[in-house]
Amino acid sequence: MKKFIKYLLITLLATIGILATAVVLVTTGFREELVEMLAKVGQQEQPKHFVSEIPVESAQFAEDFESIHQQVVEHCSLYKQKGYDIDSLYTAFADRIGRDVQTKTDYALMVCEYFAALNIGHAWTTIYAYSAGQRVEVIENRLFLSEPNDYLASCGFCDKDEIVGINQMTTDEYVNRLKKYLPASTEAARIYNTRRWVLIDSFADSTLVCDVLRNGERLSIEVPLKRKFSISASNSQPTVTGRALNEQVGYINITSMMGNVVEEFEQAYEQVREMPYLIVDVRNNGGGNSDNGRRIAEYLIQREQAHCVYGKMTPQPNAYRGKLFLLTSPYTFSAAESFTIDLKESGCATLVGEPTGGDTGNNPQGFRSKYGIEFRIPTREPQLSPQGFPMEGVGIEPHITIGQTVEDYFADKDTVIEYILNELIKN
Repeated sequence: MKKFIKYLLITLLATIGILATAVVLVTTGFREELVEMLAKVGQQEQPKHFVSEIPVESAQFAEDFESIHQQVVEHCSLYKQKGYDIDSLYTAFADRIGRDVQTKTDYALMVCEYFAALNIGHAWTTIYAYSAGQRVEVIENRLFLSEPNDYLASCGFCDKDEIVGINQMTTDEYVNRLKKYLPASTEAARIYNTRRWVLIDSFADSTLVCDVLRNGERLSIEVPLKRKFSISASNSQPTVTGRALNEQVGYINITSMMGNVVEEFEQAYEQVREMPYLIVDVRNNGGGNSDNGRRIAEYLIQREQAHCVYGKMTPQPNAYRGKLFLLTSPYTFSAAESFTIDLKESGCATLVGEPTGGDTGNNPQGFRSKYGIEFRIPTREPQLSPQGFPMEGVGIEPHITIGQTVEDYFADKDTVIEYILNELIKN
C-alpha cells in the first residue's frame, strides 16, 4: 500500500510539473514546444495491421463497423459540409457485410472504401497494403518510373520506364479500380495520387505484372509486392535542398513539413536569400506540422499577417525581399497546403504549377474501432483562411497553371522551372 501511495504521489508531482511547464510555454508563446512535449508524454505505439490480418473476426464485422461509423458521426468535423446523407452512406456499406464482405480482407477493403467515400483527405485507416516502396511520376496523365529503387531495379525496371498497363488492364482501368480505396478531398487529387501510388497502395493484389514501354519496345515486368515496405529510394534526398540556378535565381525544394525542416530551410535559405529571384518548390510536399510551415513562411513574407491555422506571422529580420515563385501540384497537401495559402495571401509569391490537393488538415485525431482498427479523422470545424478561402475541399489554384511535359521529362528538363526562367524572369 505504501508503495502504491508513493507511486501515486510521484505520478501526481510529475503531472503537476508538466502542467506548470505547459503554462509557462503558453504564456511565453512557444506553442510548438508545448505541442511536441505533450505529444511525447502521451505518445503510444499505434498498431497497424496488414489487410488480411486485422484484429476483427467475421462475426464481429457488423459491430466493429458500427463503432467506426458512430465515432465518425460524433467526432468528424467535415462530413456535414459535404452535403451527403451520412446515415445512408453507413447503410450502403453495412448492407454488404455477410453478403459481399465475408473475409478479413473483404472487411479491411470495405473500411478503406468507407473512409475514402467520406471525400476527406485526412480521413483514413492505418491498414497496410502491398507495396514496392516507390512512387511513380505522373506526367500528362501518363506514369513513369524515375530512378527505380534497388528492389524495382532488381525486378527489371530502368529509369524513365513508362507503365502503360497493370495486370492485363490499362493504367486508367487499374487506377479506376484502385481509387475507391484512397482518401482525398477533391476528385482530381484522388486520381492523381492513385496514379502516383500504383506501386505502393495495392490493397488487393500481391503481385503486379506491369506492361512497360522502353525505347519504343513493350516489355512485361513482374513485381512481387512486399508487406509493410517503407517508402524509400536508393537515391533518397534530404528534406530541403537549395542551390543557385544561375547568377540571379535561387531554388529551394521542400519535400516535407516534418522533423528538422525549419533548420534545414534556414541553411538552404542563407545560400540564396540575397538573389533577386527565388523559387520555392513544394510540388512533392505531402505536409507534416503546420507550425513548421508558419516558421518557414516568416522568411518569405514582407509584412505581419494572420496565419491561416492559428495566430499570426511576423517577417524575420532577414526575410526575402526579391521576387518569389512558389511551385505547387496536386500532391501539395496538409501543412504544405496551409503554407501555400499563407504565401498566396501574403501577396509576395506568384504560384506556378497545378492546383493543390484541397485539404489543410483540420486537426486530424486518432481513433480506434471496437475491435482494434486504427483510423484518423479531422476534428476541427470547417474554417476559412484569413482572406476567406476554404481550408478543405477546394484545391488552391496557382496564378499560372503549367505542368511537366513528357518531352521535357525525357530531355531532363523541368518544364515549370524552365517556364519561369524563360518567360517570367526578364534578364
